[in-house]
Amino acid sequence: MIGAAPAAGRLRPALAAITATLMAVLALCLGGCTAITGRVTHYTPSPAAPQGRADCLATSYWNEPLMTAPPGVAATMGSVPQGFVPVDVVECSPGQRIFRQASTEPAWASILEQHLSGDYGPLLAALAEQSERQDGGACVAMAETIPDLWLVDATGKAVHIEWPHDACGFTKPGVRQALAALTVTSSKSIDVRPSDAVEPVTPPPARILAGANCMTTAHWYEGNGLVDPSAKDMGGIPDGFVPVSAVECTAFGSNVTDARGTWRTITQKRLTGDLTPLVKAFRGPSYKAVGKLVCEASLEIIPDVWLVDAAGRAIHVQWPLTACRQSQPGTKELLARLHVTETTVLKAVLQPAPQPKTLPPATPTSTTAAR
Repeated sequence: MIGAAPAAGRLRPALAAITATLMAVLALCLGGCTAITGRVTHYTPSPAAPQGRADCLATSYWNEPLMTAPPGVAATMGSVPQGFVPVDVVECSPGQRIFRQASTEPAWASILEQHLSGDYGPLLAALAEQSERQDGGACVAMAETIPDLWLVDATGKAVHIEWPHDACGFTKPGVRQALAALTVTSSKSIDVRPSDAVEPVTPPPARILAGANCMTTAHWYEGNGLVDPSAKDMGGIPDGFVPVSAVECTAFGSNVTDARGTWRTITQKRLTGDLTPLVKAFRGPSYKAVGKLVCEASLEIIPDVWLVDAAGRAIHVQWPLTACRQSQPGTKELLARLHVTETTVLKAVLQPAPQPKTLPPATPTSTTAAR
């Protein structure tokens, strides 16, 4: 399957003012692009105010034109309070946005809420690093996507954390590295949209078949994937169907050559593990646009997925999709958490043999002998 890729998220501009003119910047780069720095001081923000819970909806200001935190949100953000011991970390990242044709305002957007577990020591050490500010100087005119970050303690109290940043307002790398080392334990997509932008759609139940068949994924190699004869069997999870394993089928892998020629392939992976979160995600609705909406243009390859029960019967499950035919945020991550027990490369479509190039016959030319 294929759909639109998610949009870039909130852009937090550099905090220091850009005071260099274009000519000054050009002169700077001609001299080796050495940074112009003013007097740099270090500071630690005030401790973040404890709140009743982590709230990724505080992040909905990502969808506003200036993409800046409103005063009520900014006032509660800060450093990790002394003695605060987290038992959960919540990361709030921007998802896809859909725009109305006659407006630059998003008509539909989403926030991906992810809960992270693991050793929080490196994260706390990175968050304890001081921020910087400078008096004068110039910064590169760039912006950075920064997920919102919440820490939650054993009582459920949460603090909304301000990332340590350098003198130009860009985050220091330690926090991203520490977050990357943690494990995603759960995730969900939160819609931020007017009620009239999209509406939910629930597909009919999938047909229960004798087994999984990744060769149906070969339809992507016929007519650019626009015609899918297997679509009639796809759908939601039927009532009473209890999957115990999954099969992932992905097109557009490396070609394989044998005595018959070159084949386009399907990569088949058999997966086991706790399917409960994935099944819950697949039972969720898809969405379709109400009225004319404009989707951001890029592409996403979505693998075909089969769910298999204890008797070996299988269903070709329909992915829950956004109104732009993109997978619902978090679903791929849940699939990736399963264990791969077997990988098979299937020969799907034999490529036409290359035809030898032939030159057109030479045209005879007449010559007249000189007398």
